[in-house]
Amino acid sequence: MNAAALQRQAALAGAALLAMLLVVVLDSPGRETSPATPPPPVLQAQWETATVWVTDAENCGSASGSPGVVHPVLPCGVQLIVSANGEQVRTEVVGTGPVPADRAFALTPPLADQLGVADGDRVRWRFAG
Repeated sequence: MNAAALQRQAALAGAALLAMLLVVVLDSPGRETSPATPPPPVLQAQWETATVWVTDAENCGSASGSPGVVHPVLPCGVQLIVSANGEQVRTEVVGTGPVPADRAFALTPPLADQLGVADGDRVRWRFAG
């Protein structure tokens, strides 16, 4: 092997060694890293206002006559807090299905009685947290 080839091999070996050394140094655990992304803020459940319908239609397999909400979109079991006339009740969706166009959702008669509301009254509600 001539001297030029040996010089070239030595230079390539040195460059490879330098590259490996940089990888080890840059990947070491003591290296300062950027801070982790903070978790999203916990949002407070916002109260919404809704005009309700009173119906005894339930279809989620709950006990007949149980206090609850029949909602056109939310699935059975979703926990809600419903408030009216100074009363606040934690309840759940006990039925799904259509409600009249001018109503947001329906209350079962036991829940309506507990809150002191009738068909067409307005309530406040939010997701239970």
